This record gives sequence, C-alpha cells and structure tokens, in this order.
Amino acid sequence: MIKPAAFFIGMLISAGIGRADDEAVARYRNYLPEQILAIPEVQQKNSVPMMYIGAATAAVSPAGNLITQASLNSLMYNGMSDFEGAKKEFQRDLGEEATGKLTVWQLHTLSLRVSRLNQPAVSFFPLQYGGNMVEDFASVRGTLRIIDERIAYPINHVRVDCFKRDGYCVYRQTILTLPDENSFGTSYNVTDMGDEFYKITRWENNQIDAIPSQSTACRVSQLNFNFSTNEFFEIARNNTATDCKTTLGVTLPRLEKPRISQIVDGTQIVAAEFRRINNVTKGYYSSSFRKRVADLNQAKKTSRTTND
Repeated sequence: MIKPAAFFIGMLISAGIGRADDEAVARYRNYLPEQILAIPEVQQKNSVPMMYIGAATAAVSPAGNLITQASLNSLMYNGMSDFEGAKKEFQRDLGEEATGKLTVWQLHTLSLRVSRLNQPAVSFFPLQYGGNMVEDFASVRGTLRIIDERIAYPINHVRVDCFKRDGYCVYRQTILTLPDENSFGTSYNVTDMGDEFYKITRWENNQIDAIPSQSTACRVSQLNFNFSTNEFFEIARNNTATDCKTTLGVTLPRLEKPRISQIVDGTQIVAAEFRRINNVTKGYYSSSFRKRVADLNQAKKTSRTTND
C-alpha cells in the first residue's frame, strides 16, 4: 500500500520523469509523423506529448525507415523483406486499421514493445528482509503486500528505522515501475516515495507501535512490529467520516474496513511479478510468429503422447 501523502508525491515525481497527459495522448494519437512536425513549435511544446514528438522525429530522419524495419523484425514481423506488409500486420495486431502508414502512437508503441523485450532482469533493486531490535534502535526491511488485495506497486521495498530515545520512526518506501504506453521513457523507473515520520507509542516486549506524526491525511496508518515473531504490520484506517478530497483534487473513497499490509520477504513476490511481465511481453511478438510457435509446441506435445 502506498500511503496517500507518499502516493501523490510519487505521482509528481513520475510526472517529472515523463508521463504524458491522457487527454493530449488521445488528441494526437492518430497523427502521422509529418502532421506532428507540421504543428508550430510553440504548440508542440505546450500540448503535444513528448513521446509523439520523439516518435515523429525518429520516423522522418534519414534512418527512420531502417529503425522501424529493425523494430518490426525484433517483434518477428517481416520488416526487412516486406516492410509494407509488416507494418500492416503490426497495425492489425494492435486492432487498428491496416493502412501501412504508422501513426505516432503506433510508432511509440512499437518502440515501447521492443524495449520491453530487451529489458534485462533487475539486479539492482533492494530485496533485503528482516527485523532487528536492540536497546535503543530497531529496523525493519522488506516488501509491503496488502493482505487479500493486489498492491498497486508489487515491486517495492520498505525501510523503517526506529529510534527509542527520540521517540520516532522514519518510514521510506521505494517502488519500481515499468513505463506504460503514455510514458516518455522506455526503461525502468525507481521512485523514492520520501520519508514519513511516525511517533512511537509503545516500545516493550520486543514490540513497537507507532502512529503518524501528522494525521491530516485522508487515511492514517499505524505501524505494529513484533520482533519476537517477525511479524511487521501496517494498518490503514479512515481519517474522515466521508470520502476525502486530497489537496491535489483527487477524491479517495472511504475504506470499508481497515486495510492491513505486511512487510514480508519479497523475493518470491518480485519474481512472480517479473514472470507476469515476461508473459505479457511474449504477446508483443507478431500474431503469425506466436501461432507458429504454438503449432510447433502442439506438434511436440502430440509426438510425445504418441510415443508414450
């Protein structure tokens, strides 16, 4: 769970590193590269998503066709020997009209899909897990998961440091996200959600309870750590009697019941998420290539069954 204050900080950070406005994405979606570049420069800067400007600029460059052909080949379309046919097949796979003229959205999607297929496994993201408590200091590390719900950012890491003498804990969450179709970039994004401070209300019997130092958010989260049992929970509750509007104008609905999250060993959670991502990217290959692979696998399965 991303707490409201940290969540909106994260939204702002993500916007800063490049995510286009949904309305602008829709407005210029079907423009051809030449049409985008014909828009006055001032209007481009003010309203055209950067990802479309980048796609258009690359497409009309001297190497534009070669880049597009190579990208289509990467997705197992026949980009080099049948450029027109490959473009049309790609458009059909997107559920679009097969015109042979790629729009800036289609070009951006092509680039995004190629980059997804080529992204290496992540080895730099922290996955430390465990809790440690001494006389005046305690720390918890791990991945946050919501019990009985899917968390918005499964690939995350939480670090909590508690200081008994000072009476507070510092809570920091880092998340890793992949770019979506509205993102300018095509690589992983690692976002630090910023520090949050909690007032310690109990420190005894290898247990710590803490509440937010400021309780003006729509929801408040209580920390409950038990170092004897290695159970580390975060419990979110409503802080208002009705739906709550944030300072950014977004309305958060009331929770029907307290939302319980647990800091756990995230190794398997993160591995499962990357398996899910890998399965999604397999669908980026051309439909004709995927059919040939499926037919080949079926033939192998039938052959094994016959031999048995």
